[in-house]
Amino acid sequence: MNFFKRSYFGTLAMGSILLSPVAIAPPTQAQQIVNISPTNNQAVSPDSSISGVFDTATGTVNPDAVQLFVNNQNVSRSSTITPTFFSYKPSQPLPAGQNTVRVEYTNTGGQRQAVSWTFQVRQPQAALEIESVTHNATNTALGSGSTFLTTITGTPNAQATVIVLDGNTMRRLPTQEISRGVYVATLNLSNRDRITEGVVLGRLERQGNVIYGAAEEPVAFQPGATQVTPVTENGGNQPQPTQPTQTTNLANLKPTFTNYNDGGTIASQGFTLNGTTEPNASVRVTVNAVDPTPFIGGTNQLVSRTVQADANGAFSLQVPRPLILNAGIRYEVEAIASKNGQSAETNITLSQQ
Repeated sequence: MNFFKRSYFGTLAMGSILLSPVAIAPPTQAQQIVNISPTNNQAVSPDSSISGVFDTATGTVNPDAVQLFVNNQNVSRSSTITPTFFSYKPSQPLPAGQNTVRVEYTNTGGQRQAVSWTFQVRQPQAALEIESVTHNATNTALGSGSTFLTTITGTPNAQATVIVLDGNTMRRLPTQEISRGVYVATLNLSNRDRITEGVVLGRLERQGNVIYGAAEEPVAFQPGATQVTPVTENGGNQPQPTQPTQTTNLANLKPTFTNYNDGGTIASQGFTLNGTTEPNASVRVTVNAVDPTPFIGGTNQLVSRTVQADANGAFSLQVPRPLILNAGIRYEVEAIASKNGQSAETNITLSQQ
């Protein structure tokens, strides 16, 4: 049984995909190329591989006669070519922007065929690194009137957030880059701030990439403990006050998908997730594709991105199709909505028809 959902490329031009005979030959049914990757006009990373499958239902292809061109450069010698498929892994990153693939081959009738299509390559994303996450509550609990100070050291010019977790609540602290790659967050403690053994996380985001790091030491806030005023790494007192914590209704914050239910099915190539949460909340959506097909299956992350809900709480995210689209693929969807230092999570599973 063939599990592939196929998009055939025949003898007619379709968009920017063109199949044209190189030589005139008597009419016959030509071998077709299916399951190309990247697909036509798909946006991919610079290190993506290029592949396709020859449809054996209409005959076989002579692998010695197959020529593969990427951006008009013959890469056949560096490719894997068999009577049923071809693949090419670039030795260097593909150039950003539009890239062109052309496959020339001979079918069983002796006809010379050529198939071409284009795809887009995204600009390479900058790497992120967190070298350390430290705070000033490592040896003793901080009391009311103290200033809690957290420092993240890592990649410069990123968006930084400090997150304090104690098992029941989560608080996000505004963070400022005080020098290159050094981010500082402060919290003025009141008698309502009480944590027995909390965890401090640092979060950096840049060009769509996100990385987390954790402080090695736990944190404790006790209203009657010693007061502490921190000193920043540049030697000065940190005067930045923290705004009063606002509360959010967690029931309303929990994301709800409006166009798919848990266990639903996907009939299209790629799909859109629509949902609702608290107005103006941030929603981090991660979608993994789990392919159960033997030998070629596995788990691939299709998207992991933060979107902003509008004033009515509505949000939307486009999910691209997997590189190889098979029936039975399982999509594991995770959505985490955050607002005012609180978060709520929803998970659903969808399947490909």
